[in-house]
Amino acid sequence: MADEPIPLRAVQVRVVRPDEVPRFNALLREHHYLGFRKFCGRRLRHVAVLGERWLALLGWHAAALHCAARERWIGWHPLQRRQRLFLIVNNSRFLLLPTAAGTPHLASRVLGLSLRRLPRDWLAHHGHRILLAETFVDPRHFAGTCYRAANWLEIGRTRGFGRTRGGALGYVAHGHPKRVFVYPLRRHARQQLAAPAPRPEWLPWRPRMTLTTAQMLSLRDFLRRVPDPRGRRGMRYPFPALLTIVLAARLAGSSTLTRMSDFGRALEQKVLQDLGIPRRRQTGRYHAPGISTLHYALKDVAADTLEDLLAEWTRTQAPEGEPLALDGKTLRGSYDHDLDADGTVRDVSPWQQLSAVGILSGLVLGQRGFTGAKEDAEAAVLRRCLEPWRNTGRCVIADALHTQRATAQHILDCGLHYILTVKGNQPTLQEQLRDDYHWALTEHSESHLGHGRIERRTIQVSPELDLDCPWLAFPGVRFAARLTREVIYKKTGEPRSTQVVYLLTSLPPELATPARLRRWSRLYWRIENCVHYVRDTALGEDACRVRKGSLPRVMAAFANLAISVLRLLGKQNLARAMDNFRLRPNTAVAVIWSAAACAAAP
Repeated sequence: MADEPIPLRAVQVRVVRPDEVPRFNALLREHHYLGFRKFCGRRLRHVAVLGERWLALLGWHAAALHCAARERWIGWHPLQRRQRLFLIVNNSRFLLLPTAAGTPHLASRVLGLSLRRLPRDWLAHHGHRILLAETFVDPRHFAGTCYRAANWLEIGRTRGFGRTRGGALGYVAHGHPKRVFVYPLRRHARQQLAAPAPRPEWLPWRPRMTLTTAQMLSLRDFLRRVPDPRGRRGMRYPFPALLTIVLAARLAGSSTLTRMSDFGRALEQKVLQDLGIPRRRQTGRYHAPGISTLHYALKDVAADTLEDLLAEWTRTQAPEGEPLALDGKTLRGSYDHDLDADGTVRDVSPWQQLSAVGILSGLVLGQRGFTGAKEDAEAAVLRRCLEPWRNTGRCVIADALHTQRATAQHILDCGLHYILTVKGNQPTLQEQLRDDYHWALTEHSESHLGHGRIERRTIQVSPELDLDCPWLAFPGVRFAARLTREVIYKKTGEPRSTQVVYLLTSLPPELATPARLRRWSRLYWRIENCVHYVRDTALGEDACRVRKGSLPRVMAAFANLAISVLRLLGKQNLARAMDNFRLRPNTAVAVIWSAAACAAAP
């Protein structure tokens, strides 16, 4: 009990000063029934004072990650929740100190004063506005009277789950649902949180999202355009739903059909219902497709059509005119065995895939699966892959395997330019390029320091060749370049290795500058580092043993699309982004399918 009456009009609320934080924390640990460890995320501490006397403590911090009652009340989508959760704050601690306990109306008075200045204080401390306050009241201990008196709205109850401490993100049932109260801090806060487009002042603060609603809706339409190879009899699952689950599982790093099936089983019932999966009468629940369903539905897909549709969607999102890097990759786990007519076992070559990657964006803009001898088949596939860019004037960059006269002539016939590497597979060209008198005195150099070594790259470009009488017998070549890569040990200064590579290009003089040729030739390796390496490590592609029908090509095509979607979402660490989607499978589906409620980005 208070020793003397407290005049409510004289009570004030202010922000706790930095030197007062230890006292604030100690009082919470001593007197609050839940104790105190720390506040989560961004935080703000308020104290109610009467002169220098502390009366009450309030702790505000980041909102709860999940609250079904709050989500229903706002009416937003899981993707919107991830983007706009920073606009909500949580009142996790409210304590009347023992010296002020028993004063009538003090709790509601302090709460009202804190709410009145909370938006202003949060903006000053964290640089962005907030729209809504929330809190959870345990009915076993409190009735929430002060919150109702301060005009908070009760919107439902929690489901009785709590976060686990340490380890992976998870929740455990404790069996004690809490009452959920919210307080709008601005007029029409509920409508603003659920609006299709974000307000301009939110954009610098919300998580980075570069995919717009129109882009994601177009992906939904492209998935619907993939022809269904199944017969009508016994067909239970809609084909777009199967494709959505496969792509979402690829976003979550699933590398096998077993893991994709497990990913589907982890989806909530509401998500499965939104995907159009029918309810089973026997159980009254929505069941995700199993391994056999995915296997038999995907092995007969028209792989050429699927690859073209997925790459066509990615091309609609890519920058205009960026150079293309083309390279093939063997799907090592897709080799198979077959029987000859005499009954002997014959090994079948694994599938391979040629990908076209934008060297600036890292997006996979084209793809085509093939099988057979790599040298002959890949060259033929490359010529077919260039059709979408006919007469666009783009530059095609390829390795020494494609330094062939027929390929170069086809690139020129398509209205494109090329940068090709010359190595030992073209001994005559290589011998001609080794003569020093071809090279101009102008050169361009750069050095990089890292991993205990210094890399110095120097490029020399020849004068422009005479197209009527060139000294190189190669279609359309206008410039040749010599690129020298020297690696030096940092500690000793001794050279480690020196490598010389020759380039041929059909680019005009204004584009074939030494700096641009050196940069583009290095960026070519993004196809290895940003696509093939990710597929091997994060997606475990080489260890995957799917090999029947079109399955290897389907899995590879969805791997490329998943990488492109993650890059469009602004993800830098793709492996970590896949781990986050694996922990939140419903969000992975929301990114792909339920884009109607996705907030448009600038």
